[in-house]
Amino acid sequence: MDRTGQAPAKQSSAASLMATLLRQAPLVLKNFRLYFTNLYRRKVRRTNIVAPYAAIFYATHKCNLECSYCTQKEPDVFSKELNTAETLRLLRIMRRETDSIVFTGGEPTLRNDLEDLLEAARRRIGFRSVMLITNGTMLDRRPRIFDHITGLVISLDALTVDPTNALSKPAALPKVLENIALAKSRMPDPRTITISTVIEEWNIDEIERILDWTAEQGFVFATQSALREKMPNLRLVANPRYLELVRKIIERSRQKSQPINGTPRSIETLLRFGDFQCFPTMFPRVYPNGDVFYPCEPLKKIGGNLLREGSFAKVFARGRKLHGEIPACRGVCYLFGNVVSHYYVNDFWRLAGEYIR
Repeated sequence: MDRTGQAPAKQSSAASLMATLLRQAPLVLKNFRLYFTNLYRRKVRRTNIVAPYAAIFYATHKCNLECSYCTQKEPDVFSKELNTAETLRLLRIMRRETDSIVFTGGEPTLRNDLEDLLEAARRRIGFRSVMLITNGTMLDRRPRIFDHITGLVISLDALTVDPTNALSKPAALPKVLENIALAKSRMPDPRTITISTVIEEWNIDEIERILDWTAEQGFVFATQSALREKMPNLRLVANPRYLELVRKIIERSRQKSQPINGTPRSIETLLRFGDFQCFPTMFPRVYPNGDVFYPCEPLKKIGGNLLREGSFAKVFARGRKLHGEIPACRGVCYLFGNVVSHYYVNDFWRLAGEYIR
């Protein structure tokens, strides 16, 4: 207590934060457990191999578009899809260490058994969070998808139709917008839909239009810069139009004037290419055959196979023996999840406060 008999403001703030977090169970229990698990791993076991928060599952490598910024068109480490039964076994192994899964690709809606996998993940295997990342071109052909997901991420890089490249997103835009409207009618809340954008020099103005449009629609806006050979385009930070777009995104996040993925600090690090420490095992990436990257996809190294090893922990232990500790790469890839992992591990309480305020 201070001389006035009042608790210090810092203690009061911490108590308020704790009370707010407790009201947001069961997610808060997961976050606390992971925080203290990772604290033990880093301070006692002296390792940067942290526990998984969510598994990223590449359901397929196939895609019906050829987006210029896609890193999966020609995977560095290719793998073959398992059949449905073996894939379900793979999902059950993932569930032992995380309750959140993200289905991605390629384009996952090209996988014939996708609805069965999503249904099993949510209804039988028991993932609390089941998210799907898609280019949005085929959602109308797979209506059962909406019954089994908790979140939908649709990629979009422009709101202006451009038919000159038949396999580009701008050429497919009319169908994508039609399917976004379908998704909005089927999902319980527009905030369960995220519009994911990738910034390149050619589409800065288009990204600003998408930012405004997602606000009007009530969707969550997400963005990062495009990668070339796993590296961002650092020329962007010398572009006044890019810097103004970044300023606007950060300001809207700070003011909470629209739903935006990330916090002001994580967005600033991501888009202005600031320093961060990566903890890639927080979001382990699993290929269709069960191979798991270690330490991360950009380094093109596989730690092991989940079906053979039986757990992420064993895959990471094997990867550490093969490839060593996670290197201090200074986060050159600037992937959203890797930036978030820095703040989650290094500044958990402030990150939590920024998310709930």
